[in-house]
Amino acid sequence: MKKLISLLSILILVISFFLQETQASTVNTKKSRVTYTLKDNKGKKCIVYVIPTSEKKARGSNNAKYGWNTLWAGVNEGDLIYHGNYKLYIKKSGKKNVSYTGFKLKNYTYNATRKMMYSIPSKQKGQPDLFIISGTESSNFEYCEIYYIQNGKLKKAKDAFEYTLRPHNIGKNKYQVPAYNNANGKWYISDFKLALSSGKLEETQVLIKIYKNMDKFIKGWRKDWK
Repeated sequence: MKKLISLLSILILVISFFLQETQASTVNTKKSRVTYTLKDNKGKKCIVYVIPTSEKKARGSNNAKYGWNTLWAGVNEGDLIYHGNYKLYIKKSGKKNVSYTGFKLKNYTYNATRKMMYSIPSKQKGQPDLFIISGTESSNFEYCEIYYIQNGKLKKAKDAFEYTLRPHNIGKNKYQVPAYNNANGKWYISDFKLALSSGKLEETQVLIKIYKNMDKFIKGWRKDWK
């Protein structure tokens, strides 16, 4: 009986694998909502696709047809908005096969005007590009999921950034993000280090400061994302 159960388990895994391979080989990458070419920590390239399995499109409006395109901190009048379910696929550069990564986005609202999916290209040897899928949390904050390529596979960091201005590079697998608290007028500028093997994001330092000229600070923040 144990051998039979073991054989059935293996058979299910094999069938599941071939189903995923078949689905991936027939996926239409031209329908990808966003497409990014990312480098891993060894400089090898993979293409990441975010492909909808169901999706609606609308513009930000006070007379919104849907709740997700109503005007608020995350949506301005006329913003191009997509909402639906998505799957993430990758393809190694120069290869034909497209592979499903196992990652899904459910009921995700993508503000294309604000480019809520973006990348942070690497600036150091041994550092992968980051692929960021973000959302609006409030008038001051965005939250995000962090993805990167490791050993030919898409990996998701266990932790995430929350910020007012988007992250920039400060060293090998090191990033800095500022968060503004409008209740006390203070900026919390945090340094983080990403451990690639574990996916853990560790806060290594935080600077708390009030800027007299906040606009100058905002305009001077380096834009590393694309």
